[in-house]
Amino acid sequence: MGNFSSKSLASLVIGLLSLCVGDLLADDVEIKSALTLHASFDNGIDADFSKGDKKLYTWIDRKKNVAKAGLHTEGKSGVAKGVGKFGSALEFKASDAPWIFYQSKGNLAYKNKNWTGSVSLWLKCDPVEGLAKGFCDPVLLTPRAWNDAAFFLDFNKEGSPRDFRLGAYADLKVWNPEKADVPDLERPLLTAKNPGFGKDKWTHIVFTWGGFNSGSKKAIATLYIDGKHNGTLAGWNQQFTWSDSETSRLLLGLLYVGLLDEFSVFDRALTPDEVKSIYERDGGVGALLK
Repeated sequence: MGNFSSKSLASLVIGLLSLCVGDLLADDVEIKSALTLHASFDNGIDADFSKGDKKLYTWIDRKKNVAKAGLHTEGKSGVAKGVGKFGSALEFKASDAPWIFYQSKGNLAYKNKNWTGSVSLWLKCDPVEGLAKGFCDPVLLTPRAWNDAAFFLDFNKEGSPRDFRLGAYADLKVWNPEKADVPDLERPLLTAKNPGFGKDKWTHIVFTWGGFNSGSKKAIATLYIDGKHNGTLAGWNQQFTWSDSETSRLLLGLLYVGLLDEFSVFDRALTPDEVKSIYERDGGVGALLK
């Protein structure tokens, strides 16, 4: 090494480590700054962090639009201590459990122009024997219905195992103005490639969106599974109209049987590296809040 001393080598190593740690901390700061809601379920049902209402609500009567703060599902869903990906998790024991949700106002940074965002969560279920009959939606974000200005993650009603899908359905009058019976292949619906769910395995899901409410077909929604890009939904005019006069909700566990942990919402589309970082992070997104 010539005149390169051990002291110089040590200084170089320390410098390189400092650069790496600095980059890591910078990434952490950027991810944390984009966070608008995080629910770990380690301290109960309410969100650990939110920019809106932290409370979890139960939709007591959907026909009359009656909701009540807290969990009122007669034991059909609740916090399962110590069985989460990190700490505790939400457990959905029966498909007929009353629907539960967080309010979207403040917790989902909706914009009527050039809207972008992300949702991250962990799921654990048996896609062959454990799910109830019919469609199962671990997540549904909408002010109206599943097919009207809505994002959803679902398991198809058929298959063994069932397909796992991301839906990004613009206003019904935009994507299906005739209200026709449109085949799945002609819907704004992305079917995951080899999602790899298993009854003894936690699976990390992230979906992001960008260019929504732009008035063009350049909008995209992207699905990541276990830290890797799984597919992209493109070529649609993604006009999502969420008006202040409507109550938009971040619904969890609709007809779903299984576990859900680390539900997080961000005000921009996470990058592929950031998605991978969250997937690999000890302690999950919650570690950013400590």
